[in-house]
Parts: sequence; structure tokens; C-alpha cells
Amino acid sequence: MPRPANPPYTLGRITTTAHPTLTGQVQARGYYNDANGKRREVTASGKTDAAARRALAAKVQQARTEHRGGDDTLRHDTKVSHAADVWLDWKRRQKTKGKTLAAQTLYDYEGYVRRCIKGSALADLTLTKANDVGRIEAWLTEIADDRGETAAKQARKVLGGVLSLAERRGAIPASVMHRVQMPGSKVGSAGDRKCTAEECDYECGKRHLDTRRAFTPEEVSSVMAAAEASSADIADIAAFLFGTGVRISEALHCVWWADVDLAAGTVRVRGTKTANADRVLTLSGDLCERLRLRAALHGTQGLVFGVTRFPSKAGQPRDRNNVSKSLRKVFAKAGVPWAGTHTFRRTVATWLDANGAALAEIANQLGHADTNVTANYLGRTGAPTRAAQVMVLPTPTPLLRAV
Repeated sequence: MPRPANPPYTLGRITTTAHPTLTGQVQARGYYNDANGKRREVTASGKTDAAARRALAAKVQQARTEHRGGDDTLRHDTKVSHAADVWLDWKRRQKTKGKTLAAQTLYDYEGYVRRCIKGSALADLTLTKANDVGRIEAWLTEIADDRGETAAKQARKVLGGVLSLAERRGAIPASVMHRVQMPGSKVGSAGDRKCTAEECDYECGKRHLDTRRAFTPEEVSSVMAAAEASSADIADIAAFLFGTGVRISEALHCVWWADVDLAAGTVRVRGTKTANADRVLTLSGDLCERLRLRAALHGTQGLVFGVTRFPSKAGQPRDRNNVSKSLRKVFAKAGVPWAGTHTFRRTVATWLDANGAALAEIANQLGHADTNVTANYLGRTGAPTRAAQVMVLPTPTPLLRAV
């Protein structure tokens, strides 16, 4: 009958020899099984045999108190940089309702890892050491000051995903990301994106957005005129954003010619951001005609608003940042430098609301899964309800009194 295994973190036979490099020191060597049953070697030194043995026992006890979990892919001592690569591989395999993540989403995640994790202060730390609130907040503060609050949010999202995966694999006992607070950019720092210059050429790279405003009809006309005059292929995208209220990422990467039915005047937007993002929208007559002209000019291969400048790449995805930059120039030329790509969505919501559309109908148009998000777009607040007038019981019949 085989001898039973020692309990975890129990030293077996200990050997002592003269230390190979330290004169007058004794080296003790032994083996133990960790919590995963893996046999590990441990050594320690001291001036005497007894001191070396005590140091060896102390090392094993320290290993018992430290978390040493994980699997063959992610362990407690895996570097954050490598763990981010493992997380990216997991996201490529991940499926939601039987569908893998969109190619643009994966492209964004890869960019976040490349810009936020690789070469950062956390890249060479182990998962155990990186899983620290103070260290993470200091890292996010540095990113916010150098590259802006949006970059810090992206970094937090990626690291949160990495630590969550590490927790599920047993590499760390629990992720601390739920306790991490998002820092803001220091005023005047490189990451402070809000432009305060009265005379700006709008090439400063900072924000000029007013997220509370929607376009007026006159402003939309100015924007479309500036878009038509632009050398970039931007007018059709602007018209589509105005006519449908889709997200810029949906217009560029989720609208395919195969899903456009110009005879019926409909288009399927294969969005992935929310449960209602995959939807079919009705197109106006003007927008249908614009798409017919686009199809005749550039063909009906691939994405509707894909690459058109290079025939060999026709229909392939365009870079969202480049399109957004072209639109910012159009907004500046049209006299609406406060606008952004989401201003089109706010305009659709505002105009539909002004014409009596129900909140649920507006939410379906925009692809919102929660009507509260739509209400926020419209700037609605929790005004007092009519409960005081509605929730009233009928007046009871007065009792007859004897005279």
C-alpha cells in the first residue's frame, strides 16, 4: 500500500550542507506540496543547522499564507502583460448568444491592451502584486494626466477584465477592481482634454463638445453642405447618421450592403452594444436615393460605408478615428464646433420626441435596451408624477343621520 501524501505545505526530509557561496553558512533544502498538489523545492540558509532549518520552515509558512493559485495558463506569478494576452485570447473565443464578439470590438480591445497595458507601470508586475487598489489608482491617475480620462476608462476596463479572468482561474483570490475609483485629469495637464481657448483652429485635439445640444434644421443644413464640400467620403455617412440615429461605430462596421433593402426602404443594423442594437430601421426616400447613388458609384461589396479610395480594399472597414476627425472638421466649417458624432443621435431622439413619438419607439430607433438611457438623451429628469391626482379612492356615500 503506497505511503499517503503529506498535507499541503508540510516539509518532508530536510538535508543540510555547507552553503556553496556563503562562507560559514549552512544551506537547508527540502520539498513540500502546495495547495494544488504540486511538489516544490525550497532552500534557506543560516549560521547553524538549526538556524537553517528554522529559516526553511519560515519560508514554507510564508508560502502557505501567500496565494499561489491558478492553472497552466494564468498563475499568481504571471506578469500582467502576458495575462492581458491571455485575456485577449479569451475574448476572441467568447460567445454571447452563440455569437462571437464583433471584429471592431476585438480591434478596440487589442488597441487598449497595446496602449494601456504594454510597457506601463503594471506590465511587469505579477497578478498578485498588481491586484492592489492603491497601485491601480496611481496607474490610472498617471494615464488620466498623460492621455485623458477616456484612456483611463479604457485602461480600467481592460485591467478589470484581466483580473476578473485571473480570479475565475484561481490565480488571485479576488479582484479589487470594484473598489477602484476613477481619477479625473489634472487641470492643465496633457490629459485635460477640454479646450478653453477662445480662438482655436479645432486641430488642438481637445474636446469642444456640448453633449446637451441637438442640431436645429438650419444647423443640419450647414453640416450637410460642409460635408458635401469635404474631400473625404463623409457626406453619405453624415446623412445616414442624421437619418437613422445609429452610433458611428454601427454605421462604419455594422451596416452591410446585403442588409440594405432599397425597394422596401429598410436597413438592418447588426449592432452588438446592447440587446436591442441588432435592429431593422426604416429609411427616408432621400436617404434611399443617396444610397442608390452610392451603390452605383462604389458598388455593393462589403460594408456600405467601407473603404472607397482603394479599389482593392473596397467595402472593408474604415478607421473610426479618421472618420471622426473628418467630421470634426466638417462641424467646425459648419459653425457647430460643439457638435460630435453622438449629436446626430441626440438630434434624432429630440426631433422624434418633439413629434410625439413614445419613449419606447425612440429607444428602439437608437438601439437602447433601457428607456432610461433614452430619457437621459432627451434631458428628462424625475419630475413629480400625477399620482397625487390619480391615486384617490372614490368619495364614500355619506351616512344618513337621524334628525
